[in-house]
Amino acid sequence: MKALFERVELGEQRSLLVKHVRLPYFDAPWHFHPEYELTYILRSRGKRFVGDHIEDFDAGDLVLLGPDLPHFWRNDEVYYQAEDAGDTLAAEAIVIQFAQHVGATWLSVIPEADRLTALLTRARYGLRFDVHRHPSVRELLLRMPEQGGMEAVLSLLRILTHLSADTSADLLASGNYELRVSEADTERMKRVLDYTLTHFRREIRIDDIASVAGMAPAAFCRYFKKRTRKSFIEYLNELRVSHARKLLIESDVNVGEAALECGFNNISHFHRQFKEQTGTTPLQYQALHRGL
Repeated sequence: MKALFERVELGEQRSLLVKHVRLPYFDAPWHFHPEYELTYILRSRGKRFVGDHIEDFDAGDLVLLGPDLPHFWRNDEVYYQAEDAGDTLAAEAIVIQFAQHVGATWLSVIPEADRLTALLTRARYGLRFDVHRHPSVRELLLRMPEQGGMEAVLSLLRILTHLSADTSADLLASGNYELRVSEADTERMKRVLDYTLTHFRREIRIDDIASVAGMAPAAFCRYFKKRTRKSFIEYLNELRVSHARKLLIESDVNVGEAALECGFNNISHFHRQFKEQTGTTPLQYQALHRGL
């Protein structure tokens, strides 16, 4: 399957598209488009991939992405298995996509918009905001799906104005990330991530994942490290511990069962990785978050 280049249908009569997405799970693959994108997660959780950055996401996630920056939000596996869960595990988000000329043409000629222009420049690598610092932004985002025309444009400008004053926003992709990745490279990383997220509960050898990428093992290790700033084994262990944390809080499994469910066949190795990533043992983590 070819990597998805998303064609955002703005047409000649509008500069932005606002969508209120409601799905059982987010179904867009790893993709890119020439438009900016502002995504606010209302309900859902999983892993967010932006360029070479990988991170957990949950309700309240607010991210601004620049043009041609590959990205996707992948839900936890339980979302894809929960056919009988009804609406309890729904994926819901407000997504705003707007044309490059908003920054390159409109705002660049307005001196008072210098901070907005700087914000959009930084967004080329992705920016994550703490929505709790911006209650007015949240209210504007919730109203935008019902707006159209100039009213929506003015709301977008108000949102960007608020966000441009936030100096605590986190940069996502690394500064040396190659933004204009080839379609073949995008498809390769998509295959690697899809395979890992599907099979992390069992043993994944470097030979296996390198084969998925269509590369020799040594070349794959260099490729993955360059793209994600961590080795594949580091990424795999982080993914497994992240899943173990959810199990320990949200289910009745004990520590040994959680380790096996997440792909750790060696309990000592599980304890070591868990403490390295969280600062606590699995049992302490479970007691702390479940009030035991």
